[in-house]
Amino acid sequence: MGEHLRRQPVLLPAVVIILVCLSVILHQLLQRGYERALNEQLAANVALVHAIEESITLSIQAVSGSLSSLSPQIPELSDTAILRVEKQLLHSFPQLHSIEVVPLSDAILCQTEPTSSNSSKVRLLTPQDGHGWGVNVRQQSARYWPVCSPYYAEGQIKGFVVGSIDPNYYSNLLSAKEYGGKEIDVFHTSGENMLGSALPMPHWIKEASQSTAWGVQRIEKEGVYAYSESFRAAAFIPFVVTLRSYDHIDLAIWSSDAWILKWSFAVFGLVIVILMLMSFVFKHRYERNNGNNRLLSAAIRNTANAIFITDKKGKIHWINQAFTKLTGYTIQEIRGETPRILNSGCQDRRYFRDLWKTISSGKSWRGELINRDKSGSLITVNQVITPIKSVTGEIENYIAVHEDISARKIAEEHAIFLAKHDGLTSLANRRYFEEQINERIHGYSQGLIGLIFIDLDRFKEINDTLGHEAGDILLKRTANKLQSILPDTATLARLGGDEFALFVYPLADREEMTQLAQAIVSGLETPFDYQGSKFFVTCSVGVAVNAIQGADTSTLLRQADMAMYRSKQEGRNTYRIFDSSMDEIMKHRVALQQELDEAIRTGDGLSLDFQPQVNACTGAVIGAELLFRWVRKSGEHVAPEAFIPILEESGQIVTLGKWIIQACCKQLHEWRQLGLDVGKTAINISTVQLSNSNVVEDLLAAMEEYAIPSETMSVELTETALMVSSATLTQNLMQLVENNITITIDDFGTGYCSLTYLKRLDAHYLKIDRSFVAGIGHNETDESIILATIAMAKGLKMDVIAEGIETQEQVDFLTQHQCDILQGYYFGEPMSALMYQQHLFTAKNDSSKR
Repeated sequence: MGEHLRRQPVLLPAVVIILVCLSVILHQLLQRGYERALNEQLAANVALVHAIEESITLSIQAVSGSLSSLSPQIPELSDTAILRVEKQLLHSFPQLHSIEVVPLSDAILCQTEPTSSNSSKVRLLTPQDGHGWGVNVRQQSARYWPVCSPYYAEGQIKGFVVGSIDPNYYSNLLSAKEYGGKEIDVFHTSGENMLGSALPMPHWIKEASQSTAWGVQRIEKEGVYAYSESFRAAAFIPFVVTLRSYDHIDLAIWSSDAWILKWSFAVFGLVIVILMLMSFVFKHRYERNNGNNRLLSAAIRNTANAIFITDKKGKIHWINQAFTKLTGYTIQEIRGETPRILNSGCQDRRYFRDLWKTISSGKSWRGELINRDKSGSLITVNQVITPIKSVTGEIENYIAVHEDISARKIAEEHAIFLAKHDGLTSLANRRYFEEQINERIHGYSQGLIGLIFIDLDRFKEINDTLGHEAGDILLKRTANKLQSILPDTATLARLGGDEFALFVYPLADREEMTQLAQAIVSGLETPFDYQGSKFFVTCSVGVAVNAIQGADTSTLLRQADMAMYRSKQEGRNTYRIFDSSMDEIMKHRVALQQELDEAIRTGDGLSLDFQPQVNACTGAVIGAELLFRWVRKSGEHVAPEAFIPILEESGQIVTLGKWIIQACCKQLHEWRQLGLDVGKTAINISTVQLSNSNVVEDLLAAMEEYAIPSETMSVELTETALMVSSATLTQNLMQLVENNITITIDDFGTGYCSLTYLKRLDAHYLKIDRSFVAGIGHNETDESIILATIAMAKGLKMDVIAEGIETQEQVDFLTQHQCDILQGYYFGEPMSALMYQQHLFTAKNDSSKR
């Protein structure tokens, strides 16, 4: 075997070389045979064209001889005798159409086409249309060959005897069928076709026939069959016979023989190759099978899937490495055991009975099994068991392939869980929550169902201030706290963001929902501890209660949401139960938003007011705060606190902000044109604008357009803006500082702003909220907060502005404790641009009089 394997690589090239040599020899033989067959065919064509030419020549010469014999007798014969002789000649020569005696005056054609130097000779003229000479009707389809023989009287030519030869007489002689597809034509030496196809005489034949009696030429053109052309020119009569012979027709017999020879050789070579390959295959089958078996064994042994093989009774006798890794059993431990050793008890007897029934019938079985490994842990596998049959078709073994899908099953179960639950809190999500409500509504017809909507107050501030990690911890703590409060009949869900909801069914009475809502509000009041700091987080709760019969999920959610919104409007950290008036409030809010959107789009009803700010020491007007006003189509003046939240929720505050900036800068420009010094104008920019738009770029562009100096502009923002973590907001604040636009912290003391944020921002003004100013003179706590705020501002080198001043007592208190700027109805209410302009002129005149 080994010696054969060493010789085998040499044998194949040797056989190939022999076959190539035989192919070369065969090609040479075929080429020589082709040339010989072609030469034989050319010789045959020459002989054939010679024979045809000779046959036509003899025929015409016979006619010519008869006409020559008749010509001398013409002067002596009577007309009757001439007719009798003509009939005899026509009967003797079937190739003649007619014989006519033509006077010299009518035989112009015979005189104008001399064919030799001797005019007394018989002449063959060019073919003429018609059946013969003297026939009055000439038909284009009928032709004849005129043969003229002169007759004499008294030594002078008196006329001609003209014989009209019928060309059709020679048609059979030239038929292509008679000569195996060869094309034969007869041409007059002038080049005119006398018989055959309508093709013109080949140019080379026309030239060659003038100097030689015969010739042959091979013609090969691209896209056209190769062919040979032969010709034979008559010696004494002016005509030429041509023959065109196509190779593919002439050599058809040779080609057939060559094709048989080629295929015989190909079959012979193929048989040799097949025999050699069969020998090679048979000689190597044993080694190849052994190699395949070794490769298959190695592949099964090292595959990632666990495999074991049993006998037909189910006893294991082989396992691979993956099986040991998956189950912990070695071959020594499991050989001779049945797969029952892996049984976890999770499938019943019927399951395995169906399995054995399937594989015992010779079919493969596929399914999932929960097995138990050597350590006792459960593993989920996707198993395929296939019977292995003998040559006779009997089952000898079973092979089982295990794919460990434990991790995939866990992932699938987790995905199914996440499809119905919130990933952070593990509570039901909105979709699953609504499905649960629908099941209760459609499954029961009696009793009450209650729904509570919960929204965390100021959650966004904590999320933005401390980061999303703190926000997530707060949400999970809230979920745990709510679960500890709720009864077993309640289903809790996180709807998204900081919104939670729950429904209770069956519900004893409405009082039960009231008590539950109060418990939720009280339970979530506990401080939120995060990294050593405490934050007080409250919630706003909305409650909706309906009879389950006729209830609707979307209606319940909407009613609870409206009740929750009412509790936010009324101060947060409380609950409200839905009543029909809330529907009207919501409709009013929607109508307000739609009308506000239209007003922003058209500018109708929008205006700006200015409230003076005065120096606390001198009482002089040093600037104003810009205040936005909106009047509805009905003439109703809408308070900013009623529509600003709507604008912020819808994002329209950004569009409105651009309008305010443009209108403000335009007005300031007009006052500067009038020479009116308006001091510093403070414009309010909300946190939403700072966080979600390039509002400062819009402000700088408008200031540049209207030539407004930066020292005359100030931006007011609430302290909550300082705690928002936003790259856009930070960029906007940096642009204000870089362009020398002063910053005022508005409503200070009402939020959670720390000194760290104030110091980092480097703001210029701190504005005390009107709620503290209102307590001057009768609330010591408010006064203490004001004093602490002023002291802190001075420590940070910030000026202090107090707003909402309405009494002299408030003026005296704030001036006494070094408040820098005062603002309120005591000095002037918010006024239109025209009224503020008059106010400034009045103040300027009063100052000049003093």
